[in-house]
Amino acid sequence: MNKARIEPDWTRALITVVRYAEGMRSTLATYLRADLQAGRRQGDFHYAHEEMAMSMVISATLGAMNLLVEDGEVEHADRIAAEMVLQALGVPPEKARRIAGLSLPGEAS
Repeated sequence: MNKARIEPDWTRALITVVRYAEGMRSTLATYLRADLQAGRRQGDFHYAHEEMAMSMVISATLGAMNLLVEDGEVEHADRIAAEMVLQALGVPPEKARRIAGLSLPGEAS
C-alpha cells in the first residue's frame, strides 16, 4: 500500500499484470493459499470456501491499491484494508485492529 501511494504508475501496472497474467496469478495464489491455510490451522481464519477467500483477499487488496491511485491519499489505507480483510476472514474486530496496527518488518513504528 505504501508503494501504491508513492508509485502510482507501478501500482497501475501491477493491477493490470495480476488481472491478466496467469503466471503472476498462480505465483500469488501459491503464497496466498499457504497463508490462508496457516491462518486456518492456527484457528485465526474461519472461511467457508478457500478459493472464494483467495478471491476476496486479492480483490480487496487490488481495490484498496486502486483507490489510492485513483482517489489519492487515504489516511492509514494499509491498516484499514488489512483490518477489514482480517475481519472478513473471521478474525475478531479487536484482534484484527491490533494486528493491522503492527509495523511490517523493516518499517519504523
